[in-house]
Amino acid sequence: MPRGGNLWIETRMSDDESEVEIQVRDDGAGIAPDVLPHIFEPFLTTKESGHGVGLGLAISRGIVERHNGRIAVQSELGRGTTFTVTLPNQGPDASAAAVGDRNTAIKTR
Repeated sequence: MPRGGNLWIETRMSDDESEVEIQVRDDGAGIAPDVLPHIFEPFLTTKESGHGVGLGLAISRGIVERHNGRIAVQSELGRGTTFTVTLPNQGPDASAAAVGDRNTAIKTR
């Protein structure tokens, strides 16, 4: 969010408690529709030369998939972007550490 904005992080368990969902949402500029289908491709960047090599989302997707999870994105220009990471729940001890009291929300500025 180059011009600032708000960032929200939320966690929740699926209804059957088999998965943990982590959602990261902002109210920034959003991602252009023609770029959106390609954002997880290595070396894709919309930044100026010298300000990133476009590996962050590709690496993130690889980490999530190695943990048998999924990552999805929704974005609207001028309104913001939401990334949702879904991971398998590894049992009662792991879920309590991961999501606290079942649902947690954090807003940063």
